[in-house]
Amino acid sequence: RVRQAFNYAFDYDAFVNGGLSGFGAKGTYLPPGILGYDEDAPKYSQDLERAEQLFRETGWWDRGFTVSTLVESNNPTFTPVGLILKDTLEAMNPKFRVNVVEVAEAQFDREHAKTPFEYPMWIKNADPFFDPHFYMWTYFHPDGEWGKRLGYRNGYENPDQIADMIDRAAVETDVAKREQIYQDLLPLIKEDPMWIWAADERNVQVYRCWVENFVYNPLWRMPRWRFYDKG
Repeated sequence: RVRQAFNYAFDYDAFVNGGLSGFGAKGTYLPPGILGYDEDAPKYSQDLERAEQLFRETGWWDRGFTVSTLVESNNPTFTPVGLILKDTLEAMNPKFRVNVVEVAEAQFDREHAKTPFEYPMWIKNADPFFDPHFYMWTYFHPDGEWGKRLGYRNGYENPDQIADMIDRAAVETDVAKREQIYQDLLPLIKEDPMWIWAADERNVQVYRCWVENFVYNPLWRMPRWRFYDKG
């Protein structure tokens, strides 16, 4: 309920329209173009009344809290996410305090390597994996990379169910059945969230009108061009 409260408190529209300058949309834990992605999967929207209700039910509304969000300095995405969350929560309740800790990239990466992770909250972008299993294993599996580091087994209501579904999808050879497993997972992950999924970024590419058959890779924000001198 506490994790749901944070998800309901976040202002997704402010991040999309401000932090991403309109080039984004609410995310569903798998990026567009990946097997299992479902644009109709349930998503969080800001609902401050529901957030307050959940904070009250869990006792944190009267108790208050202080958390720190670790962000990488000079990053145009991470800092706005942290500040939007800070502004929203602190406006809800003066007993809520969010410290947005901006650090150099080297320190940002070093802190992420620690187990257990020392910060109650953190911000990063999803890695550009090519298969849904790597997203699910890395970010949602209770025994995955971040599951172990952040103690998902102590947080999920039913960690074995989520682990079993992710494991089954990884070895399912029927594409339709595999896709269905992921689509069944998305509502479970939404109801038992381990992340605030701020948005899926959109990319804008500008190219000359004579360029034909250009297909942008949806898994990476920027193309990598290489120029060779054959002379």
